[in-house]
Amino acid sequence: MVEGDWPGSVVLIEFPDLAETGAWYASPAYQDILRLRTDHIEGDVLLIEGVGPGYDPRERAAKLRAERERPGGDTGA
Repeated sequence: MVEGDWPGSVVLIEFPDLAETGAWYASPAYQDILRLRTDHIEGDVLLIEGVGPGYDPRERAAKLRAERERPGGDTGA
């Protein structure tokens, strides 16, 4: 966390694509139980596109570490 306040919890739900994510969120089944979450838990919902099947988190982490270690490199996330 570089800025702001983070409560320290995250819930991730994976869907094949954003269209299915939106369809799930708008579905009558989810809308029927939505108040169970919103009445009892404070939080935000983000619908974001994920990474492709070829994504390698180790490669990305190594690149970020190398950039940070360079003189004048970015110290943020």
